Formats: sequence, structure tokens, C-alpha cells
Amino acid sequence: MRLSEKIMNLRKKSGWSQEELADRLGISRQSVSKWETGESVPDIDKIIRMSELWNVSTDYLLKEEEVLEEVVAPEAEEKRNGDTYREFSGDFGRNDQDAQNTSERRRQVSHEEVTDFLTLSREAAPRIATGVLLCILSPVCLLLMSVLSEKSAVFGNVALIPENAAGAIGLVVLLVLVAIAVAVFITTGMRLSKYEYMEKEWLEIPEDVIRMVADEKENFAVTFRYSITIGVVLCIVGVIPLVALSIFTQEDLFLVIGVCVLLVFVAVGVFLIIHAGMIHASYDKLLQTGDYTPGKKKAEKLSGAYWSIVVAIYLGYSFLTGNWGISWIIFPVAGVLFGAISAVLGAIFR
Repeated sequence: MRLSEKIMNLRKKSGWSQEELADRLGISRQSVSKWETGESVPDIDKIIRMSELWNVSTDYLLKEEEVLEEVVAPEAEEKRNGDTYREFSGDFGRNDQDAQNTSERRRQVSHEEVTDFLTLSREAAPRIATGVLLCILSPVCLLLMSVLSEKSAVFGNVALIPENAAGAIGLVVLLVLVAIAVAVFITTGMRLSKYEYMEKEWLEIPEDVIRMVADEKENFAVTFRYSITIGVVLCIVGVIPLVALSIFTQEDLFLVIGVCVLLVFVAVGVFLIIHAGMIHASYDKLLQTGDYTPGKKKAEKLSGAYWSIVVAIYLGYSFLTGNWGISWIIFPVAGVLFGAISAVLGAIFR
């Protein structure tokens, strides 16, 4: 039996419509319909979610020869008895007491709050992306000024700008761009601060609103993929001018120009990635998917304390030993450890 047939059979045995299954998975009804007709296949995270939802193994869903031993739809009998409460998909397979305790920790979110949050997120995305772009471009002027203040064969071995003036101009431009970026980060962050709970708490959102968000996410998927792809390509392609210039000339002016071109490419690429990523993340926060599943929200509560300890260790070690050139290694090591810890905690709290 194919995956499409298994999904349809399990859904019908549970007594759910395509819309009801879509609600529990945080997707649109059209996606479920395409799965059942074989036009598309679900992502692995959706397959895992369905295996939990119906209490079957992922092997049963993925392997055509796998035999179904047991199907338990926790809500099917309750639905037939007229119980219409909405169970969060992550609670399937838990006992009644666990489900009750979980529901007490959910935060009710209205249609107005969802609409306002999505609007603010769409407005914040280009602002934050622009702020990051300015930070990346901030050293460009300083780099160019430093080269123009040195004697170069290109300019007849004459410095075009006095060294002090060049350094002052470059530093002022750098600080102004960084200051603008910081101001953008602060003002935008303040506007979004009232919705910080969406990253930390479990949400209870009306079903019709979930469908609306799922549809918007699906419509945005193409833009998201293109933006991420183009952004990554720009970051890679930006190295080409620098490599080419370093091959044909050793003149500092041209090498610095190559570095500046690289920064421009990276800045534009990162702008596209952050802009699309923030909008996509706003959908994930509401649907509680991706990096915002309930288990990951629990694990992320420990991140603040973790990184505070890491910074304290970094500063303490650096001041005591004076090895500032080596102590930076603490952060990449801590980043790798944090990824491992987050994965373990996510599995524990799932």
C-alpha cells in the first residue's frame, strides 16, 4: 500500500476530514488532498507528526510492505461522543492528566493578535534586514579611505587624502551606519516585544486562523525558497571578484576594492535571507512548527542562562590569562555544544 493510501485510510479510521487533519498538522487542506492523491509527499517532520498522531511507526508509513499492527486515534471516540475540545497535536499519545496540564500552559491567541503580529513581522523584516546590511557595509568606507591615504602607483605615488583625515572620515561613516542599524534594531524590537511570548509559550489559536496562516505560508513558500537560494548564491559569488583581482594584481587598491565588492554581495545576500527568513519564521511561530515546536520552546528557555555562562567563562578566562587571541575558540565550541544540548532537550521535552 502506498503512502497516499495509508494517509487516507488512517484519516478515515480516525473519523477526521481533510481539514481536521490539516489543522492538526498546521498545513492547508490542499496539502493533505495532494498527499492523498499522490501529487506530492509530506516532509519528514509531517510524517513523524502523523506517526505520533495515529500511534503508528514511521516505517509503516514509509515502507509499502510494512503491515499495520495498531491504529489508535486518541480523539476519534471522544469526537463521536460529542466532545469537541481541540487537542494540540503534540499532546497525542499522552495520558489525560498530561494533556490537561499542557492545556493549562497554553496561551489563547485571538484572530486580531495573529493579524497584528503578521503585519508587524512583514514590516519588521525589511527593517531588520536593512540594519544588518548597514552593519556589513559599514567598514567599506574605512577600507577605501585607508587605501586612498597611501601612496599608490595608480595615482602616481601620491596619497589622495591625508592619513588622519581618511581615518576620521572612514571611522565616522562606520559609526554612523552602525548607529542607524542599532536604532533600527531597538525600535523594531520594541514594536515586536509584545509578541515575544509566541517564541516561548504554547499557543491556542482558532482553527480558521490556523488555516489562514497555513495558506499564507504555503503561498509564501516559493518566495522564501528563491530568496534563500539567491542570497546564498550571492554570498558565494561575491568571492569571485576578490579572487580574480588577487590573481592579476597585487596592488592594494584593487584588492581592497575586491573586498568591498565582496561585502556588497554578502550584504545583499544576507538582506534577502533575513527578510524572507523573518517572514517565514512568523508563520512557524503561529503554527508552532520548525524551530518553534513546543519541545524546542521548552529547550530554548535555557538558552539565556547558557549563553550568559559562556560569556562569563570567556571574559574570566581572557582576563586571567590574557590569551584574547585564543579565547575566542570558546564561542564556536559552545555553539556546537548548544546545538547538541538543544537536540537532547528537544527530544526529552517532546
